[in-house]
Parts: sequence; structure tokens; C-alpha cells
Amino acid sequence: MRNFHIISHQDCIELTHNENGRLTGASYLPIDKNENIIEPFLQHHIVIFVLKGKIEITCKHYKGKTVREGHMTFLSRGGFVQIKACQARSNLLVFGFDEITIRTNDTLMDFFTTRSNLQGKIHNTLPLKASMKHIVDGIVAEVRKGKLKDSSICQAWNTVLFITFVTYYTKAQITEFFRPLVNSQINFRDFIENNYLEVDSNVEKLILFSGMSHHHFYKTFVEEFGMSPKTWMLERFKQDIVHYSSRPNATTTFVATKLGITVTRLCQLTRKYYDCTPQQLIEKHREA
Repeated sequence: MRNFHIISHQDCIELTHNENGRLTGASYLPIDKNENIIEPFLQHHIVIFVLKGKIEITCKHYKGKTVREGHMTFLSRGGFVQIKACQARSNLLVFGFDEITIRTNDTLMDFFTTRSNLQGKIHNTLPLKASMKHIVDGIVAEVRKGKLKDSSICQAWNTVLFITFVTYYTKAQITEFFRPLVNSQINFRDFIENNYLEVDSNVEKLILFSGMSHHHFYKTFVEEFGMSPKTWMLERFKQDIVHYSSRPNATTTFVATKLGITVTRLCQLTRKYYDCTPQQLIEKHREA
């Protein structure tokens, strides 16, 4: 049995800084049956692409999870990691980075503001679609040529990789895939503000979505916002109606779409809270 590190001088390309100070890099790792990749404390986020064979992963979140050929998985930094090959002549590409960038300049947390359940699956795999497999094969070729020692080339592939995620996988797939990172970074206030419209301002749906008990949810909510969930949602919803109605070139359809409701429902709410139609509210703020 052979043990070696994911990120080391002798077994892979070391992560490099680009001109923006971000770290990124990749490793092509042939690994035979019962050999182990061991990292006592994972220093970087990594995506593992299983190009051939089958592996089992043990880390801070789970033990002995299987990832098969043609699939990929994500591990967030921190804690012990062991990757064991279950088949002879397995081949992996390990892509490491310190920050996930989406469309070159937005972080994962900025881009994925919804579907960020505080409690949920902590292990997920995605199949390597043909478009992603093409990118991964290109990265493997660059690693073998030694070109990924160049920081600018590393960052270029990093950008292409995450643009491919956004282009060919759904938002729900990607947020589930990167859930260990989302769970470790998002806080309660972010979760509420990013998701209350996703559940139509329904407190019970939001509690269910959060994975928290009723008691813990209400206690945390009052401590964070100083009022009950129902009161906060009503006030926030009214603020959002005014906010979107005040946008340049706002229309009734635009406001309804932003709030995730029908035009008919928007008409009911503006009549209830502001005693006017949506168009009248838009015109009022346009004149202000």
C-alpha cells in the first residue's frame, strides 16, 4: 500500500498565486487498488474528478463514500482526508483552489443566493457531462506538459472550469454539489434574506427549508432580527415592493417577477398596503 499527499512537491503541481492573489492548481494522480491519498489537514478546496476506476473518500463529513468513474465530488478545506482506490489503475484529476469564482468575478456566495439550506446533504456527486469531460481532459493534458506551473494558465483553466459548471449544470445541482462550502460560510441572516421570497414569505415553509426545529428557528430569528418572522417578512416584503417599484423603467410585470408573485397578487398587495394599483405606485416613485 502506498500513501501520498494530495498537495505536495513530489506528487503533484503545487497551487500557485495569480495576479489577483488567488490560489489554484491541479494534480493528475494515477492510483492503484488499495493505495491511499492522505492529507492530514486539507489546506484548499478541491474538486475530484474520477476519470477511471472507483474511489472511496473519508473526510470530516463522512466515511467511505464511493465516487465512480465519470463522476466528480467536492471537498471543502479543513480536516483529515483519505482517498482510497477501489479498482486497479484508477485515475483522478484533483483541482484545488482557495475561492470559487463564477463568471470570472463573482464568488459562489454572491452568485448562488438561493437554495442555501442551512442543513442538508453534505456529500454529493455530479456526472461528468461531455462538455465538462472535454475541459477536464484539457487540464490533464496541461498538467502532463507541466504548463500548470504557470499561475496565469492555472487561473485561466480555473475560470473555464467554473464557467462550464454554470453553463451546463443547473443552479440546484451546483448548490448541492458545493453545499459543504455554502453550509460553512452562510449565516442565519443571509439565509433568511436570500430565501424568504423562495418560500413565498411563508414562515412554516422557511422553517422546513432551514432544517431547524421550530423552537430553535424562532429563538434564533428573534435574537437576530428583534421581531417575529411574520412581522419581519411583512415589513421586508413591503420594502421590496417599494424598492422594485422605484427602479428605472419599472413595470408592473417587472415588480411582480422580482417578488416571485403573479401580477394579480401584486395588485391585491399594493391595494391592501398602499391603496393604489402597482402602476400608480410606480408612477408615484418615478415622480419623487
